[in-house]
Amino acid sequence: MDSAEGMATLDAMSGHRHGQGNKLILEPPIAAPDDHARLVEADQRFQVVLGQAIAAGDERIEAVEATVQLKRRRTKLPR
Repeated sequence: MDSAEGMATLDAMSGHRHGQGNKLILEPPIAAPDDHARLVEADQRFQVVLGQAIAAGDERIEAVEATVQLKRRRTKLPR
C-alpha cells in the first residue's frame, strides 16, 4: 500500500468522502457549546492518531515486503 492508498483509506474511514468534510465541524452543534468544542477537539486528535496509525501500518507492510524480497533472493543464490 502506498501513501496515496493510505490517505484514501484514511479519508474513507473518517467520512471525508466527496468533499463532505468533518460533520462535527460543518454541522450545527448537537451538544452544549463546551461539549461540542470538546467533541471537535477529540475528533481532531482521533484523526491525527488514525493518520499516524495508517502511516505506521504502511511502513510495516513495506518492511515485511522487503524482508520477503530478501528471503527470496537468498533462496535463489547457489550454495
